[in-house]
Amino acid sequence: MLTHSTRRWLAGLGVAGAFVAASATPALAADPLEIAAWDVLVAPEHTTYNFIATYIAGEEELKSATLDLDLSEVNDVATIELLTSDWECVPSGDTLHCEAEAEEWGVPSLDYYLTAKADAKPGQKAELGIKATGGGRTASSSATVTIAEGVDLQAEPEAKVEGDPGATVGLPGDVVRNSGDNTAHGAVLRLQTDYLSPYIGNFSNCGDFENRAIICTFDTDLEPGKSYRLSEKLPVKLDKGARTGAELANYVDWLTKDDWAQIIDNDPGSPLPPSTPGTGDKLSLVEVPAARQASVPQTDVDQTNNFTVVNIKVGGNNPADLAAVGGTATGKVGDNVTVTAGFTNLGPATVDAWRLTEPIVTVEIPQGTEAIKVSEECSPYDKDSEEPWNPWDHAGEPGADMYGCISAGDPEPGVGGKYPFTLRIDKLTGPTSGKVTTHLDGDPKAANNEAAVVIKPGNGNPGSGDGGNGGGDGGSLPITGENTGLIAGIGGLLLAAGVGGYVVARRRRTRFVA
Repeated sequence: MLTHSTRRWLAGLGVAGAFVAASATPALAADPLEIAAWDVLVAPEHTTYNFIATYIAGEEELKSATLDLDLSEVNDVATIELLTSDWECVPSGDTLHCEAEAEEWGVPSLDYYLTAKADAKPGQKAELGIKATGGGRTASSSATVTIAEGVDLQAEPEAKVEGDPGATVGLPGDVVRNSGDNTAHGAVLRLQTDYLSPYIGNFSNCGDFENRAIICTFDTDLEPGKSYRLSEKLPVKLDKGARTGAELANYVDWLTKDDWAQIIDNDPGSPLPPSTPGTGDKLSLVEVPAARQASVPQTDVDQTNNFTVVNIKVGGNNPADLAAVGGTATGKVGDNVTVTAGFTNLGPATVDAWRLTEPIVTVEIPQGTEAIKVSEECSPYDKDSEEPWNPWDHAGEPGADMYGCISAGDPEPGVGGKYPFTLRIDKLTGPTSGKVTTHLDGDPKAANNEAAVVIKPGNGNPGSGDGGNGGGDGGSLPITGENTGLIAGIGGLLLAAGVGGYVVARRRRTRFVA
């Protein structure tokens, strides 16, 4: 389960700040109340999203909080629209008083849209004053609203390429277009790769932030209505264990230099890790007009069209053979017995299980028994349902006839998963069995994709079962690979904008013209 601080981080604009470690001394000072508020860049007549969060910098949870916002400066250049129903807010002149109670994840953030007025001038600044109270503590902070010149960088929504395991691939989606009315003075490219296709470039103007993202900076002017291509494609190398048929998603998006500076500067409590630049030649944007210096900050007025999702389809002949693992238990009517279903990856490829949208294993419960305790990695599954399967909504829920199970990690060859089920025997006149079935596109050997879950009558040891039948020991299920980088990010904006952009990119209908 995510902590309340993790939830704030995933919400969109930054990490909520460093936690203050508690001292072990008897005279322990109370952990302070913290305010997480981020500066804003916004162009005239355009809108941006932001939020304010408050929390105690320690293990103590806030039960309630109040926020008092001083809008006296902001009202001259922009308007604020609240987006949440979790807060009760009352305006009074140039102030806004808001109150909220804690929910499951703590006190919710105060989300808002900020829209710059039409007569606001690029370069203008206004301070949003913030005071918070909660847990018997008070805190003050502010966020700077800067009016910026609007530009609109745009990228192809999706691109595809193929490569064999172990091969080096140049990523398509290397074109950016300035679709706005103003020249964009420089740009920043952000690349977030799949852990099975890491970046292997060595460009001097591209920095590696601890293998979490690659940031390439360009000083080139991007003129309105013109498109620019990278002088070389960004190289990634497919892992030798990548599974044939898998699609590896890599995220490329473009930012203005000032938008990127906001990401770097907005959260001093959680600074970015150091960047390691390449030592090779400089990557450039081709067909660039003469450069001009920007005199005011710039922001991208529509960041929903900055993203390219580059899907690399893995070719070659490197499948993963999943073998089903069944189980057997002995008991009589009224007994509770435990059986363990599962699978083993016989290789040669690693199973990129986190990409699967359907169960990696289904388990049919033997007739005459009822599942009364279920692995948390399994949930009821209806293969005929038209609704998408969501394994988290009913994880571990008892009483179903069939379950779908997920893998907690990406099993390498020799690794698998085990899913214990406690069954109550309600009716048993002879052996009764259910079925374990593995599901993976491209599995080269169908003969070992099914195994039995058998309940035999007798005076066995209720509550016991074995992992026999079908494919050998299921093994343990560690979390493998480095896909956690997709969740770790560099500050909130660095990751959230990239992943959020992927969702938007798949839905948007903007036509891109190179």
